[in-house]
Amino acid sequence: MFKNCRKEDLRIVALELGETVAEKVTIVELTEIIKENKYFKEDVEFVKELIQYTIEDRKKAEEDRKRAEEDRKRMQIEEDRKKETENRLREKELKLELARLNVNSDNERTERAFVSKNVPEKFKSEILLNLLGEKASNVLTYVKEDELNNYEQLKSVILREYEPSANQFLEQFKKATRHPNETFIQYTSRLITNWQYYLKLRKVSDFDNLNDLIVSDKIFSSLEKEVASHISVRAGNDWFRPLQLAKEIDLYNTLLGERA
Repeated sequence: MFKNCRKEDLRIVALELGETVAEKVTIVELTEIIKENKYFKEDVEFVKELIQYTIEDRKKAEEDRKRAEEDRKRMQIEEDRKKETENRLREKELKLELARLNVNSDNERTERAFVSKNVPEKFKSEILLNLLGEKASNVLTYVKEDELNNYEQLKSVILREYEPSANQFLEQFKKATRHPNETFIQYTSRLITNWQYYLKLRKVSDFDNLNDLIVSDKIFSSLEKEVASHISVRAGNDWFRPLQLAKEIDLYNTLLGERA
């Protein structure tokens, strides 16, 4: 009768028979409680059936839990496979987008490629980080989650971190040479992009300003290192027009002569 019974089975049976069961009780004690119960003494078969039903209910519940756990694991495996498949597809799509873009990490050309080749918004942040390469790890250490998923915000963070100064763009333009595997069309495009971005940083938008900038750059390139450093500090992110630059240089040289 009590074969295959567990403590929880006997506890349930004892409670069904109207007995009070202590929190801590052994199987032997539960067995004795049931045997001493009036229903057991009056109708053993009834109690036997009650025990059997209780065991069957417990086994059914165990089977249900087991099936539920198996279903959960199967669904988790399917979900993991689905995510893995989606990640592989996303990776392939991203590689296709990168191959289709065929650009380096230059921000201006990347922007143009995004527009001209209709790059989906969802890929832009990933492509930008991919183009950055090792530099991306520096950005990821402090960039916020919402910025990471927002291309415009991410671009702004990257520009603050890595955008060269106007002088650096000018030096890049002056020293630019054609790469061995670069066509002259690609080389020309790179020069134009570099020069246009330099003008953009210098806020040059008309012919007169362009003339002034060319003359100022020529004067600046002729300065000794100490004088050039002083002028750079004085100008900050801006630049001096030719006459103003000349005044700044003469003033500095005058002060320098007075100190000598």
